[in-house]
Amino acid sequence: MDSRGISTVDFIFTIFLSLIIFIIGLNLIGNNLEDTMVMEEELNGRMIVDSIANSINEVNSNNIGHIQEITLPKNVSKRSFSITINQNKVLIEFGNRKGDSAIIPIRLANFNKDIVNEIKLYPSESYKIQKSSDDNNLTIIQIYKI
Repeated sequence: MDSRGISTVDFIFTIFLSLIIFIIGLNLIGNNLEDTMVMEEELNGRMIVDSIANSINEVNSNNIGHIQEITLPKNVSKRSFSITINQNKVLIEFGNRKGDSAIIPIRLANFNKDIVNEIKLYPSESYKIQKSSDDNNLTIIQIYKI
């Protein structure tokens, strides 16, 4: 009877230990999956902001009159976002995350060629980026909604 009781205690201890190892394993897998999802969201946001920055730099590097169109996606990994462009960078904000991409310093202007400090871009909209000159014959980059 004593040996049977010891076997039962060993069996319960083994099950308890196995259960703890299983729970720790699930926790590690869950954390890795969550980290992967966060990295995917950050990568999607980074790709958008880099694409816009590359388009602005390409237009700025070409002759006056060069135009490029961009269309923003509806969301970033099912989250709404906002884009702000200033004279030297493109910024994205989504969720509690922020990212930016540097651009060649530019003079920003709206459709009417009015110089502005920053331009906001909105999801699901299309925009034109155009290199122009203002009344003083200085180069400007116009960004406006189509």
